[in-house]
Amino acid sequence: MTNIDLRCGDCLEIMRTMPEKSVDLCLCDPPYEYISKNPQGGGFMTNNNRQHFQKISSSFGMSFNPKEFLSNLIRLMKVFNCYIWTNKNLLIEYISFAKQNNFKWDILLWLKPNPVPCQNGHYLSDKEYCIYMKKSGATFNASLGYEKYHSFNLKAIGSKTTKHPTEKPMFIKNFIEISSDKADVVFDPFMGSGTTGAAAKELGRNFIGIEIHQPYFDIAARRIANAQELMF
Repeated sequence: MTNIDLRCGDCLEIMRTMPEKSVDLCLCDPPYEYISKNPQGGGFMTNNNRQHFQKISSSFGMSFNPKEFLSNLIRLMKVFNCYIWTNKNLLIEYISFAKQNNFKWDILLWLKPNPVPCQNGHYLSDKEYCIYMKKSGATFNASLGYEKYHSFNLKAIGSKTTKHPTEKPMFIKNFIEISSDKADVVFDPFMGSGTTGAAAKELGRNFIGIEIHQPYFDIAARRIANAQELMF
């Protein structure tokens, strides 16, 4: 039986109260750093993007400085082992952190075959980045089947389980299977709609989740409660 610990509040404040070396794997989706706060596109797309940006701005924000979060995370992890979703604007911050701490790192991609159709002098926004960082000795299960180890996942946008604006697909179960063992503690300090928690529960991992926005916390709590632990 998995242990699920969900907390509503500011993740930095809560992380400071958590015991050292209590987490086996962190998988999270912190706020991105949006250089432009203006919606792109014309007509319907402008209105659609404006609504999307307003949801983000009013719930968890459009700017993020990862330094304090990462320093707290190092203290909590038994052996540093982490997946962090981000956009290109913060990639340099995470890569610099990995290099400073002599962590192995890689960039994984969510590729979207149906991106918002507006380029306006730039390439389509058809991907999201997930930076994977691990200290030597962290769990990496290397015999789960060749197909699980691609550095990209192809998944169309538009088929979400909840109304959370940045819900991530369930292919993150691969990350949890590869980088943790059954009964390990998976941690998501930016829990959102609860994708990580539901995936962790299904895979028989313990889970600690933090979410600052009460409506999304409630969505995540219901979703994780309804997730069924798979017997295998």
